[in-house]
Amino acid sequence: MAEPCHSTAFREGGLPPLRPINPEFEAQRAVDAIIVKLSARCNLACDYCYWFRDDSVLGASRLMASLTVEKLLFRLREHIVSHVLSDFTIVLHGGEPLLFPKARFFRLCERLRQLEAESGCTLHICLTTNGVLLDDDWAVILAYFRVSCTVSIDGPPELHDRHRPDLRGRETHPRVLEGIACLRAVGLEPGILAVADPFQDPAALLDYFVTELGVSELDVLIPDAVYGDAPPPIADFLIGLFDHWHDHLADSGLRVRFIDAVIRGLAGLRSGVESIGYGPVTAATITSDGGIEAHDVCRIAGGVASELGLATHPLDAIRDDPSWRRIFAASLELPDECLSCAWRHACGGGHIASRWSAERDFANPSVYCSDLKRFFFHVWHKIAPDLVYVAVEPTDA
Repeated sequence: MAEPCHSTAFREGGLPPLRPINPEFEAQRAVDAIIVKLSARCNLACDYCYWFRDDSVLGASRLMASLTVEKLLFRLREHIVSHVLSDFTIVLHGGEPLLFPKARFFRLCERLRQLEAESGCTLHICLTTNGVLLDDDWAVILAYFRVSCTVSIDGPPELHDRHRPDLRGRETHPRVLEGIACLRAVGLEPGILAVADPFQDPAALLDYFVTELGVSELDVLIPDAVYGDAPPPIADFLIGLFDHWHDHLADSGLRVRFIDAVIRGLAGLRSGVESIGYGPVTAATITSDGGIEAHDVCRIAGGVASELGLATHPLDAIRDDPSWRRIFAASLELPDECLSCAWRHACGGGHIASRWSAERDFANPSVYCSDLKRFFFHVWHKIAPDLVYVAVEPTDA
């Protein structure tokens, strides 16, 4: 084995090329994750929410009906058995999924764990919630059925409540903290999800989560936007976020998922997330009416309307859905501006929805392109001197 050394490419500013991805192989892989919309309504009025920018969601069933749940369970069993899957991820989502009645939620999770035991397929059941409805009973149910929980909280009270009031305009921060406390009381440490506010101090944001909430892992999301939205610049916020983490918090063990993904991408690895980095977007969504659609966030990017449904189609049918194929192809076919960019692999064109315009569909770089370039340039030149590679001589097996 050769001695670890600084790569010549790193020293000269070179970056990894796009990792080869076989589109045909990726397109034919069995679906291994779904987003399940237990509710098409919400109890908050977040000012940046992508879900209600598409008015058609208001025509969907407020809650997933019992018959639809039965169809979902049937299709899941059919899918897992036919593909002999060993792992499958189910993200329970909304709207707000905790609007779903507790008794029905209990039975759903009970059936899912039965399916897991009978099929031998490990089910990763996840829940994303605004946290307002979390109480002791919900916490016990989630812990009992091993449901991992992610709670959305945008930071300290004044920041959170500005963006995430309830439907009457009232503050929600105290109720979210109570919900987090309920989870911790039963041994569940929730994931934390915050949407970036480019006008706020990112260092203060991280310090709040670490000092006030005792968080060791979180994610910070760039606000959803498409061409025509004219979102405010976010480069300064992202640079400040990275610098404060790198200079003051990295050694404490704090993990910021977005930053992890960026560093992985700059090192030539898959980012592991769909929000940043080159890779296929393959998510499938089950609506509260039992529809089978492409990634729900793309509702703000030309829509994801589908004629597929649990009553008539297996889960794999999503692979032939025009909207799914359009989004999947766009995630791997970067526009020329991206292909000639030094950050093409780590960025991947940005979040797929941020590339959409009415005129060119997804044939654009991210609406945040100039900000992302500044951010990647800054991060690269901060971490490049410390990056090393180890050359390993091939050996005969």
